[in-house]
Amino acid sequence: MSKAVKNKRNLAALSLVAANIRRGANVIVSRYLRRPPRYLPVILLFVTERCNLHCRMCGVCERPTAPSVDDELTFHHYKSLIETASARLGTTLVSIGGGEPLLRRDIFDIIRCAADAGMSVHICTNGLLINRERAVNLRDSGIAAVSISLDSPDAASHEYLRGSGTFEATIDAIQLLREVAPEIQVGINYLITRLNFHNMETMVGLAEHLGVQQIKFAPIHMNLLHRHKTEEEFRELFFSESDLPELREEILRLKKRCRKSFLSTTSPAFFDGIVPFYQVARRSFRCYAGYAICAVGPTGQVAPCCDMDSPFSVKDTPIDVLWRDPAFHELRGRVDRCSARCWDTTNTELSLTLRPWSLLGHIVTTWRDLRFYSGMGRK
Repeated sequence: MSKAVKNKRNLAALSLVAANIRRGANVIVSRYLRRPPRYLPVILLFVTERCNLHCRMCGVCERPTAPSVDDELTFHHYKSLIETASARLGTTLVSIGGGEPLLRRDIFDIIRCAADAGMSVHICTNGLLINRERAVNLRDSGIAAVSISLDSPDAASHEYLRGSGTFEATIDAIQLLREVAPEIQVGINYLITRLNFHNMETMVGLAEHLGVQQIKFAPIHMNLLHRHKTEEEFRELFFSESDLPELREEILRLKKRCRKSFLSTTSPAFFDGIVPFYQVARRSFRCYAGYAICAVGPTGQVAPCCDMDSPFSVKDTPIDVLWRDPAFHELRGRVDRCSARCWDTTNTELSLTLRPWSLLGHIVTTWRDLRFYSGMGRK
């Protein structure tokens, strides 16, 4: 890549960062005043509930009323949504998930549409569908960042969670992206369970060796896509009270290791909340779901949080009208009253980051995250 192209990309990413700072200030004030914010900085697009894996802790494949391909939003729905969000709500980041989003045949068109609208685009994937052709398509679509699930530095632990043969295939996908598309920021998502929490510190070394730019750690939980399974089906992955002192020690070692790393990684505040998450029955932070972020489901449902049902759909109403609708604002009231136990790397991490003392106290962590999701660190 020429120096001129690299400088142009960095300038574009810097402008996105500046825009997010300004819009973030509006969101923070709106959250404290409990009024609809002017901007919607981040949209989560769950583009499908189809998946090529059957992970031990995930219930997405077991939903009795899972939408069919024909029920999913079309590319034209996404085009309208993206262009409206960019022009009227100042959206600067789209994070795409599933299911497995690479199962959609038009996924690269959706990514390209968002990138052409001036947004940074991030995708979460299990990585198993990434071959050379798809790596090139991801690069050419203009995507900024790709996060891939990898739950252990050893094959046995990862494959117990994700399935036989997935470890080497995931490693191959990461290496292929680094080879074919060094412009793309690559991250690893690590799910902390009772079976792999001793491997966390070693995992940071593997991430550095693989040449990725980010690693994020999140505890096993019962909400989000996991809520579609009964606890008995994956109880062995949960921490008991007697495990927590050892988990706390492992997290302390992990935090020290992460401070020595060049990687963008989990914030100190998020790390500090993992053990209390298993001890406290209620949420312990001010959530920004519905203020800084909202979720759009595969069939068009729009909700403040991906863990919340909603009667609103972008098939019926444009996203900017919904965002400012008094009836949608009533759903934000449910966020205010929410008592769910929640500690995930999306709403929780973002909410912790938007606390004024966090913004000031963890500047390096926040800056690395901004570089990752904006694509500013591209080669």
